[in-house]
Amino acid sequence: MTGSGKTLAFALPIVEQLRIEKSLGSRKIQAIVLAPTRELAIQVTNTFQYLKHTGSEFDCLTVYGGMPIEPQTNQLQRGVDIFVGTTGRVLDHIERGNIDFSELKTIVLDEAD
Repeated sequence: MTGSGKTLAFALPIVEQLRIEKSLGSRKIQAIVLAPTRELAIQVTNTFQYLKHTGSEFDCLTVYGGMPIEPQTNQLQRGVDIFVGTTGRVLDHIERGNIDFSELKTIVLDEAD
């Protein structure tokens, strides 16, 4: 059911583990969440934003089709900690070489069923 806390069930442990490791704010992608729709991707990002202790604790980028890819590419070049997106647009960024997986610790397939 919508609003039952499913997103929080994976977002909170991710953020807390990254806090323990003191790796938040590194501007390297440490978690990727794949969502089937833009609406869900935005909801996931909103949940991550809600978990911030301060506005600058970490950066979370949401990517999905139907929007220009250049601003997303620019933000990836500046660096983000958590990357949320729909599968098609994430694949676009992978094919363009915009994603650095070297610090990746977690991958979540939201609504993978």
